[in-house]
Formats: sequence, C-alpha cells, structure tokens
Amino acid sequence: MTEPLTTGRLIAVGTVTGAALAYQVILTRLLSAVLAYHFSFLAVSLSLLGTGAGAMVVYLRSDWFGGAVGGHLAKWSLVFAATMLAVPIFVAAIDLNATGLFQWLVAFSGVCSVAALPPIASGIVVALVLSRYAENIGSAYAADLVGAGVGALIAVPLMWLFPAPLLMVGLVFPVVAAARIFSVGSRGNWAAAICALAAGVLAMSPWVPILYLDPGYQVPADAVIAERWTPLSRVMGVYKPGSEDFALVLYDRVYAPMPIARDGKPPTLETLQTRAQSIGFEFVGPGHTLIIGGGGGRDIYTALLHGQKQIDVIELNDGIRGVVDEDFGYLSGSPYSLPNVHTVVGDGRSVLAGRDTRYDQIHLGFTDTLSANAAQGFSLLENNLYTIEAFQEYFGHLKPGGILNVSRLYKFVGDEVLRLTVLALAALEERGVRRPRDHVFVVLGDELGGERMGTVLVRLEPYTEEEVVQLRHLARRNEVDVVLTPRDAGAGEWRELAEAKSIDAFCSGYELDVCPPTDDRPFFFNMKRLRAVSDRPTEYWRGRSPFPLLILLRTLAILGVMSLVFLVLPLALRRGQTPSAWSLAFFVLIGLGYILVELVLIQHFVLFLGFPTYALSVVLAGLLTFSGLGSVLSNRWTSDRALERAMLGAVVLLLAGAFFLQPLLQVLIGFPLSARIVIALILLAPVGLLLGCAMPLGLRRLEAAHPGGVAFAWGVNGVSSVFASVLGVVIALQYGFAIAGVCAALCYLGAYGHAALSR
Repeated sequence: MTEPLTTGRLIAVGTVTGAALAYQVILTRLLSAVLAYHFSFLAVSLSLLGTGAGAMVVYLRSDWFGGAVGGHLAKWSLVFAATMLAVPIFVAAIDLNATGLFQWLVAFSGVCSVAALPPIASGIVVALVLSRYAENIGSAYAADLVGAGVGALIAVPLMWLFPAPLLMVGLVFPVVAAARIFSVGSRGNWAAAICALAAGVLAMSPWVPILYLDPGYQVPADAVIAERWTPLSRVMGVYKPGSEDFALVLYDRVYAPMPIARDGKPPTLETLQTRAQSIGFEFVGPGHTLIIGGGGGRDIYTALLHGQKQIDVIELNDGIRGVVDEDFGYLSGSPYSLPNVHTVVGDGRSVLAGRDTRYDQIHLGFTDTLSANAAQGFSLLENNLYTIEAFQEYFGHLKPGGILNVSRLYKFVGDEVLRLTVLALAALEERGVRRPRDHVFVVLGDELGGERMGTVLVRLEPYTEEEVVQLRHLARRNEVDVVLTPRDAGAGEWRELAEAKSIDAFCSGYELDVCPPTDDRPFFFNMKRLRAVSDRPTEYWRGRSPFPLLILLRTLAILGVMSLVFLVLPLALRRGQTPSAWSLAFFVLIGLGYILVELVLIQHFVLFLGFPTYALSVVLAGLLTFSGLGSVLSNRWTSDRALERAMLGAVVLLLAGAFFLQPLLQVLIGFPLSARIVIALILLAPVGLLLGCAMPLGLRRLEAAHPGGVAFAWGVNGVSSVFASVLGVVIALQYGFAIAGVCAALCYLGAYGHAALSR
C-alpha cells in the first residue's frame, strides 16, 4: 500500500528543496571566494546537473527504491546533509592555487565532483516524491517550488549574518529534520551523528581552520587580518606590521589599497599617487562630489585633500566599509565616516536615481565587479555602472560645468580606458551633442605599483580653448600623458578613434570589442569577439586569466556532451522501456526556457531593486513561489487545452517582458525599496503562475502515456536546465538580454506546439 503524501511530507519536501536552492546560492559564494569570478556560474551548473543525475538514478536503478518510500526519502535526505557538510571542509582543504596545470585540474575536478554530490542526493529525494506520488503531482511539485522559493528568500539575508562556510554547515540541521519527518523512528542514530558532527565543526571553526578558505594571495604569516562575509563577497583586511603607507582590502579575487592615516593625519597626495584622477578635482575646484565605490578609501582621501566641501559616497558592499572604517579604523582613519563625508550603502545607479541632488563632480575610480556576488554567480552579469544608460544618469546629476571623472587601468581585462572613451562619446552623442569630442579629455599616468591608469573627464558643456590649456598644464604638473583632447589626439588607439568617420566605424574595425555597453548588454569587461576565440594571444587579463567567453564556450561544449550522455545513456540501457524522444522534448524545452527566464529577470531587476542580492532573492523567491501556486492551480484544470493555453499565455508575457519590462522599471525606479519589492512581485506573479503549470500538466500527460516515466522526464528537465544556465549567458554576451528573453519565449512556444500536436 502506497504511503500517503501527508502535509508533513510536503513540508519535508519543501525543506529539502529549499536547502538545495540555498546550497546553490552559498556554493556560488564559496567558489567565487577561491576561484576566478568566471567560474561563479559553476555552482548553478553543478546543482542543476546533480538534480538531473539524481532523477536518472531513480529511473535507471528503480530496484534500489523498492518498499516503503519513507525510508528511502529519509536515507537520501541524510546523504544530502552529510555530503553538504563535507563540501566546505573539502573546499577549504584543497589547494586551488596550484601553479601546475595538472595539479590544478586535479584539484578543480575534485571540487566539482564533491560539490555535485549534495544536488544528486536532493535530486533523488525530489524524483522519488514525484514518481511515487504521480497522482498528486501538482501538490508535490508545488512543495518543491515553494520550498526552493523560501530557500532563495532566506539564503541571501542569512549571508549578511553568517560566513558562507558556516551557513552551509548550518543547512545540515533542517535537512536532518526533514529526514526525520519522512521516516519517524528510523535512522535516528545516523541523524544524531550527522547533527553532532555539524555542531562540532561549527564549534571548532573559530579556533581550528577547518573551514578557512585560502584567499589566493600571499598573506604574510604575521599579518593582521580582519574578515567579513556578505552575499556580495568575502572581504578581508590585511595589514603587515611595519607597512608605512598602505594596507590591503581583499574582496574575493580583487584587492584595493587602503591608505594608512597615522596619528589622525590623512595620507598625502604623494602617498596616494592618484595623479590622473586628481586632475578632475583640481580643475573643478572645491565643491560637492559624489564617489561611487569608495574601495579602501583612497578616492575619498583624494577628494578631501583637494578641498571638496562635501563628499557623498555610495558603497555597494557594506563589508568593505565595515573592514575599512571599523575593523581597521585605527589604521585607515575611518574615511567613510570623516566630517563632510556622507556614506550610503547601495547600488550606485539605483541610489542616484532616487536623488535629485546635482554634483560638481561624479567620480568612479576603478569601481568594478570582478568579484562574483550571488546574482552574478547565477547569470555572470558584469557591471551596470559602465553603460550608456548609466552615463545618462550621471549626466543628469551634474551641475552646470560639472565633470564626470572615471578612472580605470589602461589595460587590465582589455583596453578599458579606450572603451570608457568610446562609451563617453556614444553617451554624449545619444544625448544630442553634435560634437561629442569637444566634451572629452583623456589622460594616462603611472600609479601605485607602476600600473598605468587612465582617466576620462566628461562634461555636458564643451571645453573652451582656455580650459584645454588649463587641463594640459595640470597634466604636465601631475606627470601624466594627454591622449585625447577636443583639439587633438595622441598616438596609438586614440588617434585612430579621433580620425574614424564614426564611433560605429571605429568599433567594428578595432581588434577588441570596445563598443559602448548598454543595459541590455552590460558586459563592459568582455572585449574579446566571438570570431576571435581561437586567435592568439588567448590571455584575457593580459596574462592573468583566460577570457570569460572562451571559458563559457568550453563549458558549454562540456555540458552539452554531459547532457547528451545523461539523455542517451538511459535510452541505451533501457531500450524500449523509456518514453520516446518526442514525448521528452516538451521537458527539454521547458527546462531550457525556465532557466533563461530566471537569468533574464534577475538582470532586469538588479538595477530596479538596488542590490544584485535583492534581485536574486526576490526574483527567485517570487518566480518559484508563484510557479508553485500555478502548480497547485493546475490540479483544477482538466481541459485538454489547459496546457496549450498556459504555454501560449507564457509566450505572450515573455515577449512583452523582453522589450517592455526594462523601460517600465526605469519609470518606477524612484519608488521606495519596499514599494519596488511589491511591484517586482506583482510583475512576477502572472508569468510565474503560467510557467508553474507546465511541469505538472506535462507530467500527468506523460504518466498516462508512459507509466513510470516521471523520474526520467524530471531528469531530462534538470539536465537541459544545466545546458541553459551557460547557453543563456553566451546569448546575452553576444546579443543581449532582450534576445535571451526572446529565446525563452521561443522555448515555451515550442512547448505550446508540442502540447498541441500531442493532444
């Protein structure tokens, strides 16, 4: 006799899937703390692959799961808990900074293998529930989705409170509780042992480095270290006793110098070495300055030493502010909290959009997102601070004669300063400026460590002859080179830009993709063209790391092969017993489509909600929860055309969202955060409800035609989702998020056609 699907078991299913989603988000934070940010999407792929693989295990080895289902659900929930406990310990113990290629590949493969184990175990639990309770598929699938939504909702806020490794260990306890609900009275010893081990790891972690992740930098043994974890990054302050001028702030794989202010005295301009960036402050004179991204405080001190009367700072990562101002405040002088400095934590563009303040100068000094916050871990987003729309926002907050002062390394992930120049010219051109070059002045100078830094000075009014002479004089005094002025261009790429017929003509013919980024394609740091993937040199960071597009394409190929293996192998092993390829095509299409929808919606809501982490939490929680509600409602839809109508409605909404959602959000961005969250949930509700109908309605049709095929279809859906997690990023990189949204709509259009032809 089949064990009933009780309310308790539905709650336990939701607990497991919630922990699985939280595991995915936290794994992103762990991997981006020890690997280059290009690998942050790996957590999503591993989780989806594990889910699909777990379902395939249930289907291929059905003989393992005979008898009472409760015992099996409890056993695999405990396996999920135990393997999840092992992941942060293993990641902390393995050496991912090995210099040899073979050693690194072994270490990397080990991390991937271990990290995939928890999703496999949780995938087995969900597949067992769906296959054993096919008659209650709507309720079971709803519990899966709602649980995942709750996991997304709580994972990000919890990462503000606890370090990611400790939080992952903490997930063990609710999963063990779910195991006890599945099978009361059995496996109690194992449950107690796993909980005791997890508690022991948490208790020992402050004194034993069992969960300490190597930051990848050579930190001196006698260094003073402060560490903070946030959903955006792991932030570390590092000070070597005896250092006179700077300590360091590390955030994941990126660092910023933190000036030392001794005896209450600020550092000097000579110590700061912000020669190129200083020209804008000297030219404008004392006034009201906005700094987007305070970093280690170097830009704040530069502004203060040039006599700025009031300085507003927008810092995205409160962990950086906390390390600099609080943990190392005795060294740094707490620059974020100095008199005349007003600091707000939030996204630069979102905070600015909610203000009507105008500034004498807006400064971005090497502000980047080369570390992978949780939202970027899902969609590999770049920086929406460097887009045409962002520059229009900055222009709208400048006083008459005010300057936008943007600085980046000359060549780091590509020709960054050149791309900034092109971006500035394109933004001015879009604003209706007839001669954009009359409004731009560009300099290059050597700064800390001999790095070559460039600064682009842009304003809405054209520079006069006298002002150009003044800027040239300041450049000579600061020992920096002038490479572009309203009157002439220096040698090299700026001369080529100045002599080009148009911005488009220059961009299309240049070696790297230096075309101006937009909010639809905000990939400022990706400059390698698709057609040049095989060209040498293959180094993206000028010798520091392979460029992201190559990594993505290689990963896409690997995941494509793995996906085919997981799809073809069951067909070969159980020839004649599996559902047909045609019947499974529906689940491939909705697997591809759902992940593409998540990716696109997260991107749209990042700017609107102000934090990448808010976008991740709200979008996933809202979309999954409403999809769960749609799954419940599907139980009442008995019409043969119910599935077709749901898919057709989803197609209409997705196409509308691809082209009209972003402009709508731009209009509504001025509302308070609480109102924006409510607006986001209202906008997510209809699409979530419709998408949530696809799986249960499709599985009911499949079960009627192919009894016992539910687990296989669930696995096929999970494996295709793996492929989509990388395919969507490749599409967005090359064609933009609007086209990625169209591709999602096409997937559901294909699902509509499949449903219509299969009726």
